[in-house]
Amino acid sequence: MKYTWNRRNTALLLEHIEMYVSAGLTLHDALKAIESASSRKQKKSLRRVSVSVEQGHLLSSGLAQHIQLPPTIVALIEHAEYSGTLPKALGLARMILEREDQLLRSCLSSLTYPIVIALFAGMLTIGLMQGVMPQIIPMLKSLHISLPVLTQVVIYISEHVVSHGLYICAGIICTGSVALFAYKKFAAFKLLVQQAYIRIPIAGNLFRLYYLSLFARSLGGLISSGTQITDAYERVIGKINMLPLRRYFLARLERVQQGSPLSIIVADIKGIPAYVRPLVSAGEISGTLGTSLMRVADIIDRDIEHSLKRLTSLIEPVMMICIGSVIGAIALSIMMPIYEVSKILQH
Repeated sequence: MKYTWNRRNTALLLEHIEMYVSAGLTLHDALKAIESASSRKQKKSLRRVSVSVEQGHLLSSGLAQHIQLPPTIVALIEHAEYSGTLPKALGLARMILEREDQLLRSCLSSLTYPIVIALFAGMLTIGLMQGVMPQIIPMLKSLHISLPVLTQVVIYISEHVVSHGLYICAGIICTGSVALFAYKKFAAFKLLVQQAYIRIPIAGNLFRLYYLSLFARSLGGLISSGTQITDAYERVIGKINMLPLRRYFLARLERVQQGSPLSIIVADIKGIPAYVRPLVSAGEISGTLGTSLMRVADIIDRDIEHSLKRLTSLIEPVMMICIGSVIGAIALSIMMPIYEVSKILQH
């Protein structure tokens, strides 16, 4: 089974290659040194990269084939091999991977608490429906009174929805699997899902900003390595996984090739932060566009982290309200018929 390199291990690999190459070792010797200190599973991949280099292939092609590096990182290293700036490109590639990994970890850690609350709420609701309501429903039906609408709804859910829970779960899993398969295989369906997702308040904007940050960092890295802006632009937009953003940039490829400023291109993106265009424009004027784009990506990453914190702080009370509403509804559905019976007995 082929070993899968995560971002952290890939960044460490690039750091080690950079360190050995900067010290004067050849690529072959550097890979051999790294291979000797790696795990058994990693050695297989590194040995294949080493053989590829021995056969005269570029390091970038070996890393792309056997380490599964992102295409933009491969393009960055490939250009550096032709221009003789490999150590610098390796360091830049490592920084890009580390920053992406840090951003992804921040997103996951921010969403962990709401997910745990949602799971707890679901388990609690199922427990009440399956453990408590079956004991209460016969008593409520034996009262021979007109049950409140809320009680009827809770009884219906307990008797039908929960009792067919396995079928419902199986249906959800099958539907999700089919949707995931269609999302991966059919670009039209993927575009439709992403267009719907970016319209969701807050979450859709975070999704857009995340891919905009990847675009700015990848493009800035390629430009900083010496790649022409038209070549870098075309390489990066071809690998953007967010299809609405890719279509937007593809539609403006000809304008970039004709010399249109990148600051004008990015300024028309819906939901783009106000600081992006001045920073990109300043980079174009000063000749430091690559550095400016990397700075834009860093600022966007900070905005994403702050937005995630705000979103988490908003989700928490909403989840608590939902849990309280569910439990309260179940409690009321039990108490209301009993209250009706007590009024009848008083008369």
